[in-house]
Amino acid sequence: MRSAALVYAMVDTFSEEDIMLSCVIDGQVKDSNGYGAGSLGSLVGDMNRDLAGSGRFIASIRVNGEEVASIEEETGRRLEGIDSIEITTESPVSLVAKILAEGQDYIEGLRDFLMKVAGHFTSGSECADSSFAEAVQGIQWFVQMTDFIEGTLNLDFQILSLNGRPVAEYVKSLNGILLEIVNAQEGCDPVMLADIVEYDLVPHLGEWKEIYTLFEGELAGSK
Repeated sequence: MRSAALVYAMVDTFSEEDIMLSCVIDGQVKDSNGYGAGSLGSLVGDMNRDLAGSGRFIASIRVNGEEVASIEEETGRRLEGIDSIEITTESPVSLVAKILAEGQDYIEGLRDFLMKVAGHFTSGSECADSSFAEAVQGIQWFVQMTDFIEGTLNLDFQILSLNGRPVAEYVKSLNGILLEIVNAQEGCDPVMLADIVEYDLVPHLGEWKEIYTLFEGELAGSK
């Protein structure tokens, strides 16, 4: 993945000679001409659309030799100053396998963190709001993972069930709990928010650990 070739990209008022960008995808040098110019997000977005046509998408990105943890946070980064981009791709099913391999540990870690957040609100800790914001990001990632698994494995949440309840009902319950949390936050009621997180959301996420076991069975059956 250390191969390099010089390609040129236009960036606003910069000429083609001003920026020289080495682009490597899965160990092969690629010409970045024709991809979005100006920002890293634009360039990566165009690449992802092309890769989607072949049933793959970007799994990781290294910019100037350093891995990018979140492309969303780097989307506005200008291309000037970027000398190299190294990309690895995955098939959707292989990424689902990786998600499920770590999914239950992720959910358990999220539950533990949510309990700490509830404690911060109950005690009036100054870090309550910042911890809650971090927890929200964790919940969003969980929802995105679940949506991705559903779509990739073509699961029918109305049919797939746990303990006699369709997974769709668990989704509805989760949405209801999250709405209660939003209402408690908007109502500036930290005690209520803490109670909902500790006594509703955390136990509910425990059920999702079992649902992820169902997903593992569906993945094995799809191979």
